[in-house]
Amino acid sequence: MKNFLNLVIGIMSIMLIFSCNQDLDLPVEDTKASVEQEQDLRTCGHAAHMDVLMQNEDYRVLRQELMLNLKEEAVDVESRALCSDPVVLPVAVHYQGVTSPNATCLIALAQSQIDILNQDFQGTNTDISTWNSNASYFPGVSNGETCIEFVLANTNHPSGYGLSNGDLAVTINQTTGDQDSDWSGYINFFVQPNTGLLGYSPLGGAGNGDGVVIDANAFGSGNGCGSVSPNSPYNLGRTLTHELGHYLNLDHIWADAGCNNSDLVSDTPNQNNENYGCPSIPQSSCGTNDLSMNYMDYVNDACMYMFTNGQSNRMENWVNANLTNVSSNASTVISGGGGSGGGSGGGTPVTCGIPTQINATVTGTSTTTVSWGAESGAIKYRVRYRKVGTTTWSLKTVATPSVALTGLQSGSKYQYRVRTRCASGWTPYSPLKTFTTQANPGGGSGGSSTNTIKLRLKLDDYPEETTWELVDDSGDVVDFGGPYPVSKANKLISKTLSIPDGDYTLYVDDSYGDGICCQYGNGYIKLRDVNNVLFANHNGNFGTYAEIDFEVYDNVAEFGGGSSDDAAPSLVQKTRVVGSF
Repeated sequence: MKNFLNLVIGIMSIMLIFSCNQDLDLPVEDTKASVEQEQDLRTCGHAAHMDVLMQNEDYRVLRQELMLNLKEEAVDVESRALCSDPVVLPVAVHYQGVTSPNATCLIALAQSQIDILNQDFQGTNTDISTWNSNASYFPGVSNGETCIEFVLANTNHPSGYGLSNGDLAVTINQTTGDQDSDWSGYINFFVQPNTGLLGYSPLGGAGNGDGVVIDANAFGSGNGCGSVSPNSPYNLGRTLTHELGHYLNLDHIWADAGCNNSDLVSDTPNQNNENYGCPSIPQSSCGTNDLSMNYMDYVNDACMYMFTNGQSNRMENWVNANLTNVSSNASTVISGGGGSGGGSGGGTPVTCGIPTQINATVTGTSTTTVSWGAESGAIKYRVRYRKVGTTTWSLKTVATPSVALTGLQSGSKYQYRVRTRCASGWTPYSPLKTFTTQANPGGGSGGSSTNTIKLRLKLDDYPEETTWELVDDSGDVVDFGGPYPVSKANKLISKTLSIPDGDYTLYVDDSYGDGICCQYGNGYIKLRDVNNVLFANHNGNFGTYAEIDFEVYDNVAEFGGGSSDDAAPSLVQKTRVVGSF
């Protein structure tokens, strides 16, 4: 069956590649989605959308940047929004392919959908009372009150869309696809007819003109407007609540991999599969009760009514880490009062500047001091730096406009940049600058020229899907392996690598996109140095591919990047393909 699905998904991938360049016109993603549609169950192209995005190198780089931003934000507890002063995000709604449009009706429908979002995200929806009567089945879980407010922009619109100051940011038949760079700095909703799905979104949006796609039969509530008409049981506006959850970096609550996987939110109990319809409460899987009423499950609109506190925190962190370009735009494109959530509507502008007058003073073969002009209102600063040709940033956070970088490699060129933490959030980073450390007298480091690294790769039930390659910091492939014959199913592949001193990245790819573990085996990836010291241990739970960055000198290997104030993770999971809604 899995080989058959491989063929189907391969065909769909080709169709998707031919059907999109900047934009996507997404078909039903696989045979499962087709069955769901026939049974009038929820459908979504979220996984297929991420598959297509991750085929693009520019997007993969962007995704890495977004996840690094999120990692930085997670260490700054004080950056969490206060519920009394929600972060305002300007919104634009783009209706596409509407026949005989009634503009007045469509604008009112858009506003009613925004009202629903604010109630759902802020926990003020009327049916939250149903959660209160069921909360006893879920010890340790509380409903979230996300400190975010969505407001339709009403001034300083992009030109060429027929909108004047005072008009709400609602376009009709003036955009196509799922991205429009003119609308960078907004949360965009693209309402499309006959998608074959209820909607789709990237896992973590960037506010760069991207957005959420919603089928015209699942947008808003009530009677709708002609061809844009929400159909039961998806007629309460909750499809957009779900997809916007994806845009703010929430996975499906069952994480598309059953009990052996997590949605990375600590207070959502694991569950084996999605729920449909209106399931009875309680019902359990994975040893705990299913949180089927959560917005990130698949139940009918009338039977989903809450985020958890952990999900709210995760979404707030994503906004603070990666959507300041949107929140800071609010004061420019929103005039007057806020939305239904009661916020000011004035946005959360960054109140201090991006660092300037940045200079690096090289002080030795392994040390450099970076300094910059102090910014009024700055709480602290953060410096990112990395050796040119590597992918992992190291981080330093300081209270004063200067920092000493140590442990650098001699005679090496580094990139660096700085940003400011204001009372209202982080500024963007300054433009990249470079410095080169001093070379060792006489040249060379005097260390070992060849290192022994041991790769242990445990395959799953489908070894023919698995390949790997080792890449040096110049981007050259040093070694590679796979795909493996069927006879190697669940076997251990051992490989001894002899490599020079330097920084490396090990990529392990799965052509099906479900990693090498869990439902189809117990695969893993391990790296040991010459002394048999384990320095990388990946459980095989990844999507399209896993990436492990490390450095090795004098036969001692360790993960690259990190610093005393913000250590690098033990692995980088670049792509985590999630399921479909």
